[in-house]
Amino acid sequence: MKKSRMMILGAGEFQIPIIKKCTEMGIESYVVDYNPEAEGFKYATKKIVVSTIDKEKVLEAFIEYNCNSIITTSDYPVRSVAYVCEKQKVIGPCLDSAIISTDKYLLREKLKENNLPCPLYYIIEKDEDIRNFNSELKFPVIIKPVDSSASRGVTKINNYEELYYYYYKSLNYSKSGKVIIEEYIDGKEFSVECLIQNEEINIIAITEKTVDGYPYFVESRHRIPANIDLSEKNIIEETVKKAIKSISLDNSAAHVEVKLRDSQAYIIEVGPRLGGDYITSDLVPLATNVDMLKNIILIAEGKPIDVRNISNNYSAIQFITKNNYEKYKLNKDSILSSNMVVDFKMNENNITNKLESSFDRYGHIILKSNNKEDIDKILGIFD
Repeated sequence: MKKSRMMILGAGEFQIPIIKKCTEMGIESYVVDYNPEAEGFKYATKKIVVSTIDKEKVLEAFIEYNCNSIITTSDYPVRSVAYVCEKQKVIGPCLDSAIISTDKYLLREKLKENNLPCPLYYIIEKDEDIRNFNSELKFPVIIKPVDSSASRGVTKINNYEELYYYYYKSLNYSKSGKVIIEEYIDGKEFSVECLIQNEEINIIAITEKTVDGYPYFVESRHRIPANIDLSEKNIIEETVKKAIKSISLDNSAAHVEVKLRDSQAYIIEVGPRLGGDYITSDLVPLATNVDMLKNIILIAEGKPIDVRNISNNYSAIQFITKNNYEKYKLNKDSILSSNMVVDFKMNENNITNKLESSFDRYGHIILKSNNKEDIDKILGIFD
């Protein structure tokens, strides 16, 4: 019997787990990346050196190699995935959903149209817009490119002087040349990991996030389950489901970022993909036993998913950065000797004195336990 052929857009570090999962499931992986030296190519059935955001080239490769499904686990290629799905009539998110969800301004407009909580916002499309900036927004505010990832170009600013300075820094990360200024929502931050198949939205886990690197926002820790009560859980889940429906996202994973303030869940982003930072490849299955990678492959192949949660463990990832590196060094032996450590990675070549995006992190430690207090004890070393 002929093997299924799945095209995977992206061959970087965070795509390796999905490539390996295809092999484990007996599926041929046709992996696309512009970097011929990308690490994930080592595990691919076929290496295709093409930019993942060049939708026409991706489509050509999909047809040439007779692939029958396509997925990605990163932000930038989402539109290419949806474009191929539309042109080849294969299962995946629709193009409209992909366009809206990968443009922070368009997403805000859609959320506003559907009366869903989101930060107040202001779009800057040209230099004179910032000179004319005068709205109901009050400092502090957040400035971010409408189409960036990995926290690049996202900054908290407190006055007009900072606004001008960080506008141009943020602009450097915007492919479209557009930047959005939005209300700073002060509250606890979460991401919600979802699987959607045939319009049924399955919320698998709520991840509690910690960020560092002020005035930048770099994710330094994730933990599952989030430390919330039942009322907060219900508010988050109800709002997330409405947000997903508002952009008609279907047959896809969803990684939805929210902030909780005054009993409202403010939608920050709706990503039509699996959560990165080892959230869905490691933390979700460690805590819930739900295999997110397998399920997103099943969705793309039109097969029933399995989202039964048969485990209630605790998992966390602690990233090592310039702000906690000394604490890590001081406690390294005791931390790494713990039987809770599932994975450890350290890049000694990336020891820099900055923390502006996810790429400035030195490494990570992944933990699993059936006891919350034990994980708290290790995480507390980094506080």
